[in-house]
Order: sequence, then structure tokens, then C-alpha cells
Amino acid sequence: MTADELIDSYVADVVTLLPRRQRRDVAQELRVLLREEADAAAGGPVSREEAARSLLAGFGRPADVAARYGSPVTLIDPADTRRFLTLAVAGAVLIPFGAVLSELTSQPASQRNLEQATGKAWPGVLAWLGLLVAGFAVAAWARRHRPDAGWKPRPVPTDRISRPGRAAAVIFFILGTLALADPAWLIRTLSGGRAAPAAYAAFAYDEGFLRLRGPVVLGLMIAGLVILAILLREGRWRPWIRQAEMAHSAAVCIVLTWVIAAGPVFTAPPTDRAVRGAASLIVLVTLIDLALRTRRQNVRQAVETR
Repeated sequence: MTADELIDSYVADVVTLLPRRQRRDVAQELRVLLREEADAAAGGPVSREEAARSLLAGFGRPADVAARYGSPVTLIDPADTRRFLTLAVAGAVLIPFGAVLSELTSQPASQRNLEQATGKAWPGVLAWLGLLVAGFAVAAWARRHRPDAGWKPRPVPTDRISRPGRAAAVIFFILGTLALADPAWLIRTLSGGRAAPAAYAAFAYDEGFLRLRGPVVLGLMIAGLVILAILLREGRWRPWIRQAEMAHSAAVCIVLTWVIAAGPVFTAPPTDRAVRGAASLIVLVTLIDLALRTRRQNVRQAVETR
């Protein structure tokens, strides 16, 4: 190829990456620039073709050169890359995990196929990634086509709590603990003792659950109430209270996953499926909440004045 053919090929690769309205002007400008530099470098033992090859090798990739003539079209803005990757990884982990929990909840131990459940979850992962790409692409397009609204300050969260709100939470969780510890008591209280025997049978615990898993769950619930009570007394989040609460949330995820996998919780199959399904949802929501709180805690520690 001659020097001019090399330059024309390079220019064609550059302008291919540009919007149509820019191609003609950029092609003319770039062709003239490259030819002048190739002519200046040629001479003596260096032929014009060799000078053109050396010039184009050092001029940069066509994609990089095209980017100098305008902002390249990107589906995901570079500023959004970290957030996109975080959400993509979270979905790739939580969706198969949710599928495993669903399999543990819906199938008896003899019929469970966790490998198959995980395999069936991958279309959901791909759909999640596609949804993320589409969402971030729309956000990037909107950001480029609307005036920048600028940064808006947000109130800085404090460590103080609302004592009335926390007191209501303590009362709620105490009642919930009592109801789960003795469902028959709740049925008698709500029905005034007039409930049918089938209602009591529907909420009878499985003996295997009562043997070990039940006491562990009850202990975990009591530990959560203790943390809430201490927080209520202190009136604010202390570092050690926050750490204890996050450790408790992690323990909740581990214990509930074990409870779901180990066997029935209630003797009545419909009740058992509903309760274990609710436990699966609690695990997933708690994992997401734990990740968000860990991130906020890291940010708080980074900006905290010492």
C-alpha cells in the first residue's frame, strides 16, 4: 500500500466511529494533517510509506482518535461503572441463592436438586444484567440530554434514634416472639377460645424443629430484643451496638437458611411452605440490608472527623 492508501484506510476507520454529520469534515481535516506529517517525516533513507506507517502506529487507535473529536456514545457512563458492577455482582449472587432457597422451601429433602435449581436461575441473572444495561443506558442518555441539575445537599444522618419509634418496635417484636413461641396462645387470644381444632393443627410445630432449630431461633429472637432494648436505653447508635446488630443480622441469615434446609417447621404442609417462603424472603432482604448498612458504615467512617 502507498502512503496515501495507508492514510486513507486509517481515516476511514476513524470516521466510521463518528456521527454522519461529522464524517466529511473530520476526514478532510485528518487526511491533510496526516499527509503533511508524513511528508515532513519522509526524506533520506526513510520512504514516504515507511514514514506513514510509523506516523500511524504512534498516532493512536482509530477509536481513541475518534473520541478526540467528540464524546463517544456509551451505554454506561464511566461514573456509573462501579455502581453497575456492584448491582450486577449482587444480582448474580442473590438470584441463584434465592433459587436455592426456593428449592429448599418447595421440595422435600429427597426430591431437592440444588444444581438444577441453580442452573434454572441463570436466565434470571441474564435478564437482570440486561435490565441493568438498559436502565443505565437510559440514565446516561437522559443525563446527556438534560441540563445538569447540580449537586443537592442531603441531611447528614445522625446516630440518634427516635425513642418512641424504637419503643414501638420493641413492643411489636415482643408480641411477635410470644406469638411464634406459642401459636396456640395467639389463636386463643384472637378467637376468644372459639377457634376450630383445625386452626390449632395448622400451626403445630414439627417435632424435629422443636428439638433443636426452634430453641436456636428463639434465642436469636431474644438476642435481637436485647439489642433493641439496649439501643432504646442508650438513645443513639454506639459503635459496639451497631456492630452487634450487624452481627445479629448475619446470624439471622445463617440460622434461617439452616432452618429452611433442615426440614419442616410446621406439620401442616401449606403452613410450612408459607412460613419457609417468608423466611427465605427475610434472608434475602436481610442480606441486601446488611450490605447497604455495611456500605453506609464504611462511608461514615471515611468522612468522620477524628
